[in-house]
Amino acid sequence: MQKNFLELKRQLAELSETINKFESEAVQLRIVELLFDQTGSTKLTLEESPQAYEPGPSRSRRAESTVKSRPAPRASRQRGEDTTPSASGAVAALGKLVGSDYFAKKRTIGDIVNQCQQEYGVQYKSNAFSGPLSRLAKKGVLKREKSSEGNYVYYK
Repeated sequence: MQKNFLELKRQLAELSETINKFESEAVQLRIVELLFDQTGSTKLTLEESPQAYEPGPSRSRRAESTVKSRPAPRASRQRGEDTTPSASGAVAALGKLVGSDYFAKKRTIGDIVNQCQQEYGVQYKSNAFSGPLSRLAKKGVLKREKSSEGNYVYYK
């Protein structure tokens, strides 16, 4: 087997320059396959030296031995069935505040974040409100102006 391998290696070294001229790896592989098919005498067999090669585990045996037990997937539930309601997003919380009389006084984004924490029990980041507040100000739903501290305040 080793003699056949060394001979095959020498032949491939001679052909490598020609094969590498093709840019496509698929074409290169196909040429090598055709060469192997035409030269049936260069096929390496295990019968020549059975003690030199021991096959590793097949995919099925390897998969069986290394598979970790995974929890069974949850059965898909329909919406609203045995689930806890999720927290509403920042836009929904802001919509509720706009619907109430919360913006009767001038409020900063920090005030809005604190109000959502107290009223809804959810801590939102201030940047979650900046875009929606800007759009509400452009639409005329809220008014916006800069305070003496340099922060924007929103009110109705």
